[in-house]
Amino acid sequence: MGHESKRHPAPRTPVSRRVATRGLPDLFLGVTRADVPREVLAGVTLLAIAIPEQLATSQLAGVPAFLAMIAFIAATLAFTFVGSNPIVSVGADSTIAPLFAVAIAHLAASGSPDYLALVATAAIVTGLLVAAVGLLRLGWMADFLSAPIITGFMGGIGVIIVVHQLPKALGVAGGGETVAARLHAMFGQLAQVQGWPLALALGTVALMVLGERINPRLPMALVAVVVATTLTGVLSLSHHGVAELGSVIVGAPTWRLRWFSIHEWGAVVTTSITLAIVVISQSAMTSRVSADQIGVAEDLNRDFVGVGAANFVAGLLGTFPVDASPARTTVTYLAGGRTRLPGLVAALVALALSPLATYAHQIPMAVLAGVLFFIAGRLIKIDQFRAIWISSRSEFAVAMASALGVIVLGVELGLALSVGLAILLRTWRSARPRMIELGRQKDTTSWEPFDRHRVDHVDHLLVVFFDEALYFANSGVFRRQIHDLLTANPAAKHVVIDAVAMADIDYTGLQTLTEIVTDLAAEDVEVLVARANDAVRRQLAHALDARVRDLALFDSVDAAASHAMHKSHEG
Repeated sequence: MGHESKRHPAPRTPVSRRVATRGLPDLFLGVTRADVPREVLAGVTLLAIAIPEQLATSQLAGVPAFLAMIAFIAATLAFTFVGSNPIVSVGADSTIAPLFAVAIAHLAASGSPDYLALVATAAIVTGLLVAAVGLLRLGWMADFLSAPIITGFMGGIGVIIVVHQLPKALGVAGGGETVAARLHAMFGQLAQVQGWPLALALGTVALMVLGERINPRLPMALVAVVVATTLTGVLSLSHHGVAELGSVIVGAPTWRLRWFSIHEWGAVVTTSITLAIVVISQSAMTSRVSADQIGVAEDLNRDFVGVGAANFVAGLLGTFPVDASPARTTVTYLAGGRTRLPGLVAALVALALSPLATYAHQIPMAVLAGVLFFIAGRLIKIDQFRAIWISSRSEFAVAMASALGVIVLGVELGLALSVGLAILLRTWRSARPRMIELGRQKDTTSWEPFDRHRVDHVDHLLVVFFDEALYFANSGVFRRQIHDLLTANPAAKHVVIDAVAMADIDYTGLQTLTEIVTDLAAEDVEVLVARANDAVRRQLAHALDARVRDLALFDSVDAAASHAMHKSHEG
């Protein structure tokens, strides 16, 4: 999971047109009279996408449906006032819902008062952790989750979502706690599969895929919910195996916090740490991509504070953990949202429409399963897996280990396994670096990897390129490779080390370099260093051995080689 690439931002609103409202700093920054209709429409579009998604996510989270809407309203308002990115949408999210649902379900039955108290507390702890990362300006931590890890992790979550929702789409009872147990239970119930639930789920997926291809701004999820609900009522599909959402109790936010046992606190904190890692990763990705799209400067640390505040408020109001949503944020952008107004509109309209939620009781569970199947399909990025496979087999293995670890071992162990494998792979690579012999390209001052057909070998000169920092894990390899190349070039009297890729030299590496310089000096072989950065120059200057401190340093390989050849001619 650095991002220093050159950005090509989209056209942004000129500063002269931005208006700030007194008492609400930055809340309406960039909003003009001409832009208001577009921004309001973007907010309505966001809400049309959010309603079915939030209801579906409530099923994943194991909480009453209306709590998801409270979470969306509270999280949206909190991030709108605190966060930096104007169009990031925060609310109930299908990526993290299975994480806390599975972990907390071991302590209390889904939907029970104890369960709701535990997930609300997890939201508060998660919020404090994420906000602390932002306040301490530790946003760089998001970069430690590599793209293969995130790809595999999200893919594993997508599989978990599909497996969890299959019973609702098939109209069977399901069963089991692990993915394997759930699949085993469903295979035993295949004879009981109902046609109508399956048709509604597949129809929802097809409608959403079609809508995405026609125009991603179309609220096809909401259309699918309305059509399926109408069909269920007209055709009395509840008598044909179609389960309904059931009673939706509209109520005010509830204080659920209480003191827990040590065992319960341990589960809450462990779950919250996992949630914080995922939230930080997904929020960073969402914020960076959308900041590029609308042409504003990213401020990850402030966005983390915003997402942390959203979780904290959601927990205080008795709901559950929330996250930044890449899908809803993209919809806001495609609908023309460029300011904070769409989020504010979506939250306020949702609040105004909340009394109507009681009419949602006839929504078929199968259509919500279809919405989640579509979302899961966006989490399982086959193209990304294919690109990783083409780029690096070892990183593809990390991605697959991450996915399989989440599916088989669970989220916490799966994530820990994939991060551990990524660190091990990075360490193994840096501990087994390449030492490349360079030669001068014919009739130029350019030095390239040695190839007798394209570059010249210069007599009495060995030029090498080392592609890693020199530290304790690879210093022995460095010394052995220098020795092997000198054995192959016995006439060499000068060794030029191209240090452009050496970001650092630790104490062990410096000691090894000292031993090499000492050994070669005894054989009248001179060591020169080219293209060392400031950090390496300082480390060489503070070496204990005078011969290392006095090493000749050059700004280019050709300058070092010319110096060596001049000395050879003088000799």
